[in-house]
Amino acid sequence: MEPALKDLLDSYRSGLKNYIDSLPEDNKEVLNAKKLLSDMESLAESSTDYSAFMAEAQNRNYFTEIIGFYSKLGNEAYQLKPKSNHIPSPQEIAKGYHLSFESLGDAKKDPNVAKIYNRVFQLESESTSGPNFILRMEEEDLFLGMSKSHLVYVMRDGLEKLLNSGKPELTSAEKSLGIVSSPQMEHYFQSMQTKMNEAKTIIEMEVLAFEEAENSRFSNLWDSNFLFAVFQSFLSPLISFRMTGSKEHKEDTKQAYEFVCDFYGTNWNEIFGNPRIWDYFERTIFGGGKEIFNEQGIKSAKELQNHLKGYMEQCVTDIDRVIDPSKQLVWFRDSEIALSRVYESLKQA
Repeated sequence: MEPALKDLLDSYRSGLKNYIDSLPEDNKEVLNAKKLLSDMESLAESSTDYSAFMAEAQNRNYFTEIIGFYSKLGNEAYQLKPKSNHIPSPQEIAKGYHLSFESLGDAKKDPNVAKIYNRVFQLESESTSGPNFILRMEEEDLFLGMSKSHLVYVMRDGLEKLLNSGKPELTSAEKSLGIVSSPQMEHYFQSMQTKMNEAKTIIEMEVLAFEEAENSRFSNLWDSNFLFAVFQSFLSPLISFRMTGSKEHKEDTKQAYEFVCDFYGTNWNEIFGNPRIWDYFERTIFGGGKEIFNEQGIKSAKELQNHLKGYMEQCVTDIDRVIDPSKQLVWFRDSEIALSRVYESLKQA
């Protein structure tokens, strides 16, 4: 399992730990939460990389479900709390929050997370009784703040790991890049951070999380289909032709490339000049295999593009076909947009 995925799963486990530890092992919601965490761990083990895990976890609705367990487990703990005439002290109640804070790992260093918990611990020392402590935390929305600050940290940390996944360029003149090209996923993380900060209740957090997950799921599916239709449909047989030189792969490349160019009114240079396609090509195609390409003397994405162009010219005689801007359109979220606007639109959808 990638270290970044292990850190992500550990953050979810630590966020739910205090709730799970306060409930019986056979509690229905505890079992459901543990199963979800186990399913996420299995997916992380089988995923090829961080972005593959995020896309599939999002598709399975894991992120929305795990946010929902904050309120579900909290409600279970309240329902099962034994009735007693004993009035707990602030210190007795706060013990769980101290354990929860200590289990957060690197999240403790986040200023927003630390600010919330420091205020909780300050009220612990100022309150005259356990009920007074609970009342003051409720008045200051600290229960929501603890859930919110932790989740915002997870989203921000997840975005950073997504963008920086893969080894950075060390010797190339090109800028350092991760290998993940996913503008819609970047937008999802950033939007989730904003929505979590705006939420006024835990229930509202769940609703907003579900809305954002569904929105991002659609964008991810659309983006995958776009990349295949306009680029991967001819790039895959072209790479196979480069490796084998077979007539079959040569013919597959010719047919796929000519269809794409005819359908979208484009050509080789126009395709690689498209911001969405270039980001994917530079980060994922070149970035994912840069060590192998470097061994072959190909030091940059631009060099790889020129290298592949030579093979395409062996398959298609008129690689630099006449373009037709009137065809360079796609249907995106109830409106037609130019191919050149896809990257920008995915980052804002």
